[in-house]
Amino acid sequence: MSDRQVLLATGYSTDVTDLGQERPTGYAELTLYAHVQSESGTSPSLTMELETSADNSTFTKIGSVTKRANDREMAMGLERLPIKRYNRLRFVLGGTSPSYQVTAGFVTGVQQWKAVADSSRQA
Repeated sequence: MSDRQVLLATGYSTDVTDLGQERPTGYAELTLYAHVQSESGTSPSLTMELETSADNSTFTKIGSVTKRANDREMAMGLERLPIKRYNRLRFVLGGTSPSYQVTAGFVTGVQQWKAVADSSRQA
C-alpha cells in the first residue's frame, strides 16, 4: 500500500489493495505490516488505520495500530476484522513537525522473535 512513502501530515496510503473479493480464502493468515525507515520531529507519533470498502469509494475504518516509541515495526492481524475487497491505510501523525518514511502492506508469515545474547542461553 505504501512503498517508502514520506509522511509529513495525516493522509492516505499511495495505493489501494484489491483482494479480488470480500473475505477471500486465506485472508485471516494475512498481517498488516509496516516498517518505519525514518522518523523525525518533536515527540512524533504515528497511528496506522486500516480502512476497507466493497466499492473502492466509500471506506470504513476497521482497525488501527499505534507505533510505540523506539519501535520500527507495526503489525495487526486480520483474522477478526470485517475486511472487504478494497483496502487502504490512513496514517495519522501527531507531535510537532512529524516526518516519517514508511513501507506498509499485507504480508504472510510475520515472525515474532527476540534477539537473545549468547550468555543468556547458558545454564
